[in-house]
Amino acid sequence: MKRAIPLLLAVLFIASCDDEPKKAATVPTGPALTPSVAAKASQSAGASGGSTICRVYVTERDVAKTELDQAPADTLLQARVTSLDALVKETCN
Repeated sequence: MKRAIPLLLAVLFIASCDDEPKKAATVPTGPALTPSVAAKASQSAGASGGSTICRVYVTERDVAKTELDQAPADTLLQARVTSLDALVKETCN
């Protein structure tokens, strides 16, 4: 009886490890864009104002830059403008 419980637990553990169904080797994705199509898409997004999040970040950056012009010694505001510039550059371009 001393060996029956650990043996039963071991069998249950091994049996439970194989519950997940096998997955396909490749994950289905959308169609790949050629570089020229991707460039056209990004240009058209910039021409029409871009995505909503980009417009919000650009507006925030412009407001922060205006406030920085009024208080150029504010280091916290300088850091905010720098981070918003980087965010806009990375996200929207």
